[in-house]
Formats: sequence, structure tokens, C-alpha cells
Amino acid sequence: MATSWFGRLRESFVKRTRQRIKEQHIPSLYPYTAGPGEDDYAWRGLSDNLSPKDFVPSAYLEIHNQAYEAYHTNPLAFSIIETTTSFVLGRGVKLDASHTRVQCVLDDFWQANQMDERVYAICNELALYGELFVRYFVNRFDGSVRVRLTDPSLIDQIECDPEDIETPLRFHQRPLDASPDADAGTWFRAGDQMQHFAINKVSNARRGSPDLAPLLPWLRRYKDWLTDRVRINKFKGAFLWDVTIRGADRKTIDAKRMEYATPPPPGSILIHNDNEHWQAVQPAINANDAKEDGRALRLLIAAGAGLPEHFLADGNNGNRATAAEMGMPTLLKFQRRQRVVKHILRSILDRVLAEARHAGRLDASLELAYEIVFPEIDLDDNQQLATAANTLVQALTSARTQGWLSDETAMRLLFKFAGEDVSVHEELARIRKEQGHARV
Repeated sequence: MATSWFGRLRESFVKRTRQRIKEQHIPSLYPYTAGPGEDDYAWRGLSDNLSPKDFVPSAYLEIHNQAYEAYHTNPLAFSIIETTTSFVLGRGVKLDASHTRVQCVLDDFWQANQMDERVYAICNELALYGELFVRYFVNRFDGSVRVRLTDPSLIDQIECDPEDIETPLRFHQRPLDASPDADAGTWFRAGDQMQHFAINKVSNARRGSPDLAPLLPWLRRYKDWLTDRVRINKFKGAFLWDVTIRGADRKTIDAKRMEYATPPPPGSILIHNDNEHWQAVQPAINANDAKEDGRALRLLIAAGAGLPEHFLADGNNGNRATAAEMGMPTLLKFQRRQRVVKHILRSILDRVLAEARHAGRLDASLELAYEIVFPEIDLDDNQQLATAANTLVQALTSARTQGWLSDETAMRLLFKFAGEDVSVHEELARIRKEQGHARV
């Protein structure tokens, strides 16, 4: 079968990119990918299993390495990741099941996997790597489940349904010893053995992208700028003694050099005749105030991270009202990330309940409904809403008493204000049902 024009074009692109990387001498990024002949293995799956919108493997690993390094060495990068996790998870999440047996299964899983702490690792690594690979270990006797996070840098191939890139079939984990064997490594079945969750990607890409990816060059530049400022400030305070001896010959100068080999300590007194002249000399650095330069870099990083400037340890610009207005897009971003983490946890917990039912711990007819309760992000906003809701309820009650509106209209206005999509007719039916049970 002849190769299609797209296949030939992609193969040509692979060869050119591989040659360019070799010419640039890009170093190995991880210990397990070091060594000669390594480049060929890193490129193994590129020509037949890579979306056009995914990074090439070398660039993908380099971004992971740089994001990981920035998180551990750059305080600003560390703050961006940790601030996101702190807002999204707060003091942690809680599970609330509709049935006690379901709650018991969920609590057993939560405690056995130390999920109170693991949820923070999930949120951190999701932001740091842009994706998660959750590995499942199932006890077939009692249906208990253990979950572990696999390093995304070890997953070099994602095989998807040929007709649907959003349906993964299996994942390939490269061997740690960088074996040149084409069959080396391990395949994991999607959904059964491993699940993949990704953020910051387009619909036709397989891999996610770290939150820090677009910020990495500017985080590095800001760090270099701060380092230069520290060096300049250090050198501005440095000085040396220039000693002039009038009418001295070479022998006298050498003797004075030996005598003054150790500079006088600060605060000491210098006594000499009028043939010697001492002068402290400082370097003429003439460094202007670069405060605005640093702020410009920090603003760019803050904009890329979706954080207001005062979140990055600069509260000198603006006031409380300005800070509150700037925080709204950030809170919406955190709420969006909450929904992503909630989806991840729900996928894991659904698997836990399915295995428990398969093992006979839960009856087939048992209701498996449960809720994952996240902490509220903006408490001040909730307090304002509660006050406004109380005022609205009083106004609606007064209007209903005067006969100005019906119960149905009052309920519709209340639900609309609360932002909840509730069927008024279904809610009235439930109220009548509960009132009937109460009379009995």
C-alpha cells in the first residue's frame, strides 16, 4: 500500500526535526534517557502515533524537566503552583454518600490510599505536568482499589481509537534503563489499568501542557534579573584603598606593599606622614533604579499565570477595591480547576464503587449516589449572597402575603437568584409529598 502524501510529509518533518535537535546538541533531560543511541528510542513513536498538535518527545520532556526544576528552584514558580492548589482544595474535600454502605466503601478507599494528602499531590502534579496518569491496582477478592500516580515523562505513547482521538485505548511506559529494544516497556489498558487526565490542550492533542509552560522563559529572565540586582548591590558597597607615596622608589613601594598586605579593619585609625595619601575607591557602577523593569516582568508572569499582581508578593500597587476586582477572573479560574479535579476524583471513585459492586460488597440495586464537597473559594462573596438572599426571601414573603405573586413565581425568582437550575413544578410536587407523609 502506497504511503499517503500526509505520511510522507510527516516522515520528512521527523527527519528534519531529528537532525536539527542533533545539531543543537540538546542534552539528555533524565537519567534514564542518557546514553548513546538514546535519540532513536526517544523518537520511536513519533512517525506513527503522534498528533500534529502534540509536542515532539524531546520538547515534551524538556518542558517537563524545566517545569519541575522551576517548581523546586524558582520561588515565583513554586508560589504559582501552590497558590492554585491552596485555593482549589483549601482544607481538603469531603465525601457524602446517600447510603451508609456506599459511604463505608468510599471511606475505606479514602483512608487506605491516604487521599486526604494525595488529593494535594493530584492537584499539584496536574498543574506541574499538565496531565495525570492514574494507575489502578485492584484486589480481585474483596474489590479494594489502590491508586498511584505514574510519572507522565515515562509515558511515551498513547494509542487512541483511529476514529476518535479522545478515546484512548492503551498507554506505553518506557523502560527505565532506556533499552534500545523496540518491544521494551509496558503497555497499560486504558480505563482498566490506567486512566489519563489532561489540561491545557486542544481537542486534537493527546498530551496536556503544564501551567508553567508559557511562563518558563520569563520566570528564568525574572530570576536572572533579580540575581543581577543582587550582584550590583553587592558591588556598589565594595571599595579598595588607593595609597599614594610621594617620591618613593621601587624598594620603598615593595616594602609598603608588604606592610599593607592586610587591609586595615573597619573603624581603625590610619596614621602616616604627609608623604602618604590614602583614598577609598568605589566602582562607578551607576546602576539606575530598575524597579519598573522588574515589575514589568512580574506583571507578564502574573498575566500568564492568571493571577493578580498582589498574589505574587507585591501589594504596593492598587488598593483593596482594585484588588477585589482583579481577583474575580482568578477565582473563576480556580473554580474551573475545581471542576477538573472533581471530575478526576469522581472517575476514580466510580471505579472504586464498580469494583466493590463486582466483588459483592455492594448490592446491584443499591443507590450509588454521592457528592464530592469542595471548600468554598470566596467566603466574602458567599456572605454577601447570604445577606442578599435573606433580604430577597423577606421581600418575596411580603409580596406573597399581599397576594401580589404566587408560590410558583416566588420560587422561580428565588432559584434564579441562587443560580440553581431547579424545576419549580418538581419541587412543588416534592413539597406536597413531604407534607402528606408528615400528616400520616
